[in-house]
Amino acid sequence: MDQNSIDEALDEIDGEDEYRMAFSLAMKKYATMSRLEADVQIRRIQSLLQRKGFGFDVIGRVIRELDIHSGEQR
Repeated sequence: MDQNSIDEALDEIDGEDEYRMAFSLAMKKYATMSRLEADVQIRRIQSLLQRKGFGFDVIGRVIRELDIHSGEQR
């Protein structure tokens, strides 16, 4: 595969598509962690999404949308 093909494929993914992929992945992970504390859930989801290459803005949005409340005051 040449670089132009790779660039074209990446250009087709917009921010909303990236968010939907990240959210779907996070929901699958979240469903397996019901017995863990919120801080642990957040940390694990953040780590998973970082390893998959999602940016901090997308990760932050996913965490906010999941509405996981950690022990800290909001």
